[in-house]
Amino acid sequence: MSRRALVLDGLWYSLCPSFTALSLSRSTAFSKSKGRNPRLYPLPSISSPGAGSRRCYNTSRDNSFKVPYNASHHNDRSEAREPRENEYRDARLSSDPTARPPIRKGGPLYTRTHRVQDDLLGKTNEWLESRLQYVMDNKPNIRHITQILRLLIRDRHVQPNARHYKALILANTDNERGSPELVRGLLEEMENNGITADSGTLHGALQVLAVHPDYLLRQEILNKLRDRWLTLSPAGWHFVAAGLLRENQIELALEHVALMERKDIFVENWLHSIIVYTLCDHGELDEVYNVMRARVEQGQDMTHRLWMHVLTEAGKHGHYPMAHYVWRRMVELGYMHPLIEVCDDVLKMAAKAGDTELAASVFRYLRESGIPLGRTHYEGLVATHVAAGDLPAAFEALCTMHEARIPLSDTSTECVLAHMIQSKVDRREAWQILKRLKNAKRTIPIDAVRVIADLCEHDAHDDPSVVDDGVGFYKELYTLCPEGADVRVYNALIRMCRTARNRESGMFLVKEMASLGVVPNSVTFESIILMCLDAGNFRSGFMYFQDLMKRDAKLSPETQQEIREICAGSVDEFAMRLQYHPFIRDDVRKLDEELQQKQRDREANERVGRHPVPPAVRRLSMSDEQRRDYNKERRKKKRRRLAIEQNMREEGWDEWEAGGTDNGSKSE
Repeated sequence: MSRRALVLDGLWYSLCPSFTALSLSRSTAFSKSKGRNPRLYPLPSISSPGAGSRRCYNTSRDNSFKVPYNASHHNDRSEAREPRENEYRDARLSSDPTARPPIRKGGPLYTRTHRVQDDLLGKTNEWLESRLQYVMDNKPNIRHITQILRLLIRDRHVQPNARHYKALILANTDNERGSPELVRGLLEEMENNGITADSGTLHGALQVLAVHPDYLLRQEILNKLRDRWLTLSPAGWHFVAAGLLRENQIELALEHVALMERKDIFVENWLHSIIVYTLCDHGELDEVYNVMRARVEQGQDMTHRLWMHVLTEAGKHGHYPMAHYVWRRMVELGYMHPLIEVCDDVLKMAAKAGDTELAASVFRYLRESGIPLGRTHYEGLVATHVAAGDLPAAFEALCTMHEARIPLSDTSTECVLAHMIQSKVDRREAWQILKRLKNAKRTIPIDAVRVIADLCEHDAHDDPSVVDDGVGFYKELYTLCPEGADVRVYNALIRMCRTARNRESGMFLVKEMASLGVVPNSVTFESIILMCLDAGNFRSGFMYFQDLMKRDAKLSPETQQEIREICAGSVDEFAMRLQYHPFIRDDVRKLDEELQQKQRDREANERVGRHPVPPAVRRLSMSDEQRRDYNKERRKKKRRRLAIEQNMREEGWDEWEAGGTDNGSKSE
């Protein structure tokens, strides 16, 4: 039968775009090597482990395909890793039997013979081909694939075909040993050997690029598919999106996924997980929130590990909408059990947003989980009620905290005081809240009373009549707190009296402290001293200052500055003593310390029998100008020393008892 000539015209190329004239010579592509053994041999590895697009990625995330969620977490570890098996590092199928691995300078490239597993030697070619297909379809492994191909091609002289190249390309999906450079070389070798890369082979290359991205090679493969009129399969769409995410082209990847949805291509869970992990790594929690909600609305499931990761990241970044969404959907329904650190972050966000329901849900979860509640948890609950504007609930939370035997601190009540000041809460209304809680059999902490006392002190700047309310609250205090007021409550009320310039009420509170045995602290003395100085009673102020010194207490720098300013405008003897006291003026204190140090040095020298050099001898080595400066400074220090000594001799107040401003005035 005569054979007709095949005419390759324009119509042929239009109908069969993937067919080329080179494919006609496929049968003779290996004819020149007949009688020779084509072999599978390794090529030299890439010189720089971090060069170009050759990067390794981890595949430890939850996905059905071996595509990890973030390459940046594992680049350093994997790129620095040396290949454990040289024969698996770079491999190609070659039709040239004379090809040999190049020799490195300084020694041979390989020092051992490549062997095949003994359990494969007795298998038939059909079994090996079937095994190769199974490994290629299920879990491509560069070690298994290269051993099977070495046995088929090198030892049994099987001609390489497109399926063998596809298997070797898919073997490069290995996250540690794969490389896009090897895929490029295999595709070029197929073209040189006249083997046309079909759609499955090109999609396998895209799968490799989803693990080891190379945007140039990916674009070349997409152009080949388009030129041959081959459609991109749904898996190929996923591989392209994963590769874009690997390269941190997040916006382009999201647009690609949006195009997939418009084409009714279902987005697999593994790709969705990669998108979420990548967005979380870049802090794009708003986009994560939109992606997660859209996924849930589509009725798709997500792993608990993904939910937990999103909740943790939302807590770290303080993203309230995302944390609220995940908590209500997963934690409240019992599907997820976050760590206590995550619960603390969620509670902080609830406090900031004033979400009392979310805060109560966190408290329920902590109690049901058997986690002991600490001060920070109760303070978060108080802050949540304050942010929601519910002052009675905030005071009730303080009572609950006190009843749980957790001591309250300034951080426990500062948000309540700030809210009352900013919202201009009536102090009488706040006091009524405490009385209602007491009637409800709740235990009122003294810190809650102190908050109202601090509020009275603040209101005293604009309304001096607040003193009457404050003193009235103090007289009713024992009905709320049987243990009575502590020194901090007294300090707040005394400061209130000083701010309102009501000396009588202030001294009443001072006498109440003395009669009830409440030990004053330095803050109490500071308030009393300033109140006496404001009234012009410098003598009483000086006496209280002496009491403060006997208790080994010190004044704050702000109080020292205020005392100096008040006494600077008076010529009163006690005002001068206060103004130039070593504990009020730094320069006088330094001089006194210097004199005391000299006295100690002199006594130490006398004990060891050493005598200091007389000043007259020291002055012999000085110039005239230095001598004048020395004598001037010496006379100045002497005058200061004599003034201080005289001041200390006149301060004989051992028999003095603390009294009020009125008593001080009468004594004068």
